[in-house]
Amino acid sequence: MVTSKFVSSGYVWVDLSVLPAFLAAVVILLLAPGPDMAFIVATGLRDGRKGATRAAFGITAGVSVYVVLTALGLGMFLAAAPGVVGAIQLGGAVYLAYLAWASWRSSGSEPAATAVPSADVFRRGFVVNIANPKIMLFFTAFLPQFLGATKGNPVLQLLMLGLILQLLGLLADLAIGCAAGVIRDRVLHHTRVRMLLERLAAGVYGALATVLLADTVR
Repeated sequence: MVTSKFVSSGYVWVDLSVLPAFLAAVVILLLAPGPDMAFIVATGLRDGRKGATRAAFGITAGVSVYVVLTALGLGMFLAAAPGVVGAIQLGGAVYLAYLAWASWRSSGSEPAATAVPSADVFRRGFVVNIANPKIMLFFTAFLPQFLGATKGNPVLQLLMLGLILQLLGLLADLAIGCAAGVIRDRVLHHTRVRMLLERLAAGVYGALATVLLADTVR
């Protein structure tokens, strides 16, 4: 008889029976517009499909750090240290403001002159997400709702859920970013339209910086 629970030494290590409800919740989350979606669209408009792809992997890498920390139970520690959360968020707001300024300043320039190295695009996605520790606070509240029968020893369950969420998030980011990149590629040789899109990207970065800063000082 096939079981959805993996049991050893009296402990349920992984409970797959929660996956239908979990996947439904994740799909709803991914369909809702949020900071990651705005960032990946802006990156696709500014840096094209290749840039969006690298940024998507950077986003996934950044959030995966918080998935692991959540599984290890460090989310509650962070929740009890609002000063640390605020300091990290402030750094993220400053970084996003810098991206907004740099993107606005270079808008309309020739594509070859504004090309961002692959490592830099990946790092942008990583830094923007690692600079928002409230992601881990969200995971700390969201993931434990799907522990199933693993409540006594939830680490593997939380890792499994977090990795599934990240895989689906990565696929969504790749699709959205590449779609934005296709739009950018089609107007690549129209300087005015390209400048408009790049300034739109700068505006998105600036808006994200403002939201993060407002959340920090609130």
